[in-house]
Amino acid sequence: MNNGKLIVASSSECSDLLYITNFMAPDPFIFFSSNNIKGVVVTALELKRARSECKKDITVFDRDEVISKSSPDKDIKMVLKGLVEKFPADTWEVPATFPLLYAEYLKSLGVSLKCVDGEFFPKRQTKSQEELDLIFNSVKLTEKTMHRAEDILRESTIRNDGVLLWNGDVLTSEIIKREINLEAVRCDAIAESTIVACGKHSSEPHNTGSGPIVANQPIVIDIFPRHEKSGYWGDMTRTFVKGKASEMVKKAYDAVRDARDKAKSEIKAGALPSVVHNGTMDILTERGFKTGKDDNGNYYGFFHGLGHGVGLDIHEKPGVNALNNQPFKVNDVVTVEPGVYYPEWGGIRLEDLVVVKENGIDCFTEYDNILEID
Repeated sequence: MNNGKLIVASSSECSDLLYITNFMAPDPFIFFSSNNIKGVVVTALELKRARSECKKDITVFDRDEVISKSSPDKDIKMVLKGLVEKFPADTWEVPATFPLLYAEYLKSLGVSLKCVDGEFFPKRQTKSQEELDLIFNSVKLTEKTMHRAEDILRESTIRNDGVLLWNGDVLTSEIIKREINLEAVRCDAIAESTIVACGKHSSEPHNTGSGPIVANQPIVIDIFPRHEKSGYWGDMTRTFVKGKASEMVKKAYDAVRDARDKAKSEIKAGALPSVVHNGTMDILTERGFKTGKDDNGNYYGFFHGLGHGVGLDIHEKPGVNALNNQPFKVNDVVTVEPGVYYPEWGGIRLEDLVVVKENGIDCFTEYDNILEID
């Protein structure tokens, strides 16, 4: 039986398509594999660039080579019709994101489609050396953006009411996020949904933060830029206090740092993500930071996964959480990011990016762990 694979998407948005072709394009095009042929079908607009940038095992077709000469139209439907006639397969496997419009059209032609439940290209989880180099580059540029945020906090002054001032104006989350994002652009990357969450905002892990930055309160900064050319992501989090941290914040910071470092020491090929995650939970609980729900049904403590895979998606396999019992593999790339969150005073999160090796990890993140900034 000949099963083919079929994707219709923009590779700037579809990481599977970028992974298999290495061709970054903003508009949708077609990838297919059938009868030992892997190819893409593009318009004249992208033909020359696709031929020079696609992986060597990809054959690039002009859509006029695929569409029937008798066809009056040259839209994607007609390209798909010509493609399944020219390169027949018993069944075409498509990803979960395959457009319903094109799926229904192909089915109307009698074409058999099968939606893949799970990873479309499972080999994406473990990274090649080339991919590791690209991710390392993204981590280094992420560190530059974090240095920009730290520098701003160092340059700021504390007003009598505790609000920070920078360049004569009130320093806000929005200002720091803007400066982080501009630094990412200077590194040929795009940072979106950057988190700069101060005080009680930091008690909500995905609260991006807003309003004035205040002294003596935790500031969670989580930055995850994507390199524009390669498509690979970096990811890191640090928590700072401008001024003096409370004893509770110091205690929480130490517990989270120690839990992260213990988890990093336990990750290796063959280790179970669930075991590492649960061990982290145990450490934080033993240090006095319990996890649960309050009377309003809101979570507190450590209530998210320890980490996630990073590559062409910011969140990809493997998940490092209580539910994943699939052993780590050599060259998995994952974050290690424990955190604790309490609405009374805020939150702490520290995140490093690591590569799984046979007997341990390589840690790509080399940023210092600094809580208090004078």
